[in-house]
Amino acid sequence: MEATPGQEACFRLAVACCRWPGDARRDAAVTAAAREVNDWSLFLRLVRHYRVEALAQAALSAAGIPLPDEVAKSLCQRAKEIAHRNLAMAAESARLQGLLDAAGIHSLVLKGVALAQLAYGSIAFKFSQDIDLAVAPLSVDAAADVLSREGYRLIRPASHLDASRRALVAAYGREIGLRHSERPIEVELRWQLVNSPSLIAGIDASSPSQDVALGGALSVRTLCDEDLFAYLCVHGCGHGWSRLQWLADLNAFIGARGEVELQDLYRHARAVGAGPCALIALVLCERLFGREVPADIMRGLRASPRTRLAVALSLDLLTGADGAAKPGDRRFATTRVAVMQWLLGSTFTHYGSTVREMSFRLDDMLAWPLPRPLHLLYPLSRLPLWLWRKFGPAPRSRRETGSA
Repeated sequence: MEATPGQEACFRLAVACCRWPGDARRDAAVTAAAREVNDWSLFLRLVRHYRVEALAQAALSAAGIPLPDEVAKSLCQRAKEIAHRNLAMAAESARLQGLLDAAGIHSLVLKGVALAQLAYGSIAFKFSQDIDLAVAPLSVDAAADVLSREGYRLIRPASHLDASRRALVAAYGREIGLRHSERPIEVELRWQLVNSPSLIAGIDASSPSQDVALGGALSVRTLCDEDLFAYLCVHGCGHGWSRLQWLADLNAFIGARGEVELQDLYRHARAVGAGPCALIALVLCERLFGREVPADIMRGLRASPRTRLAVALSLDLLTGADGAAKPGDRRFATTRVAVMQWLLGSTFTHYGSTVREMSFRLDDMLAWPLPRPLHLLYPLSRLPLWLWRKFGPAPRSRRETGSA
């Protein structure tokens, strides 16, 4: 479905609000875009959908844009909630990493408050859904035990995993999700950072790190700048850049960097296999936020039809959102993202990872565990199981089934 003029106007304003706060052109861009917005309730839904309410409130306030009372009140309240939540997330991120350190488990905080501080110089603006902690594969069970003692309970991919299902998750998954039993905080414990590790070869929980001060005595450890840039590009491309927040965060992360620094980041991304993802990300930053990208990098776009197609798919996923539905609810949205995965790499390792990701659905494997020699039956069952989920009797939830 094509976006209406009203949706396009709201999207342009959301994009203008997501420019790097240090961009001297942001106020003018916000003012110009705001003149075209007639449906402020749609704008409110859109920025909530993209998880950029705090950025929108700050940008609109800085530009002096008059808002309907209900919209202004809603944005202000939401910005306060995000800032308050992020304070709690910062304290918990530092606390959990300290507990893992004490247990001899090395970990890195991915995105979240660490990226917020590096990108915006403050943890107040970036919405954080959960705490992402990366650990080595052999440390997952020990790390999960530490979190369990702190009141965290397994919620993904199931509320309980027996030995056979734990083996499936270790072999075919890349993360587990845990939620605190008393506080609204979730943790994703990752042992594989992205779907296709070949796109960020050598970047994992043991990679070079940096300490990020969050204010007061709080600090967390995250990836070094070069690896973090590559990771953010691959992460965003892995989801088709369907959330404007991901691109805004990346744009802010590189916001103050000059041409030489940006070229260094791009060269490092290419060296670890993330070159196409970095190019896509930089082109999107140029198209949407007016970010100046060195000409020699942009030449890569003209030379790569695959990259141009990936950029077009990403823009379609971004601009097609109406603020009322999740990205995955859009018609053929998951197909667009799947197509993108084939465009991001050119090695047999990447294609193998992509085929494996598409062939083995972990939820189905947990619902119907088979002996290891029979795992090749799972790809053959994808279509029948999809039809069963789509048209069959309402099945038990995967979480319930996984706990059987």
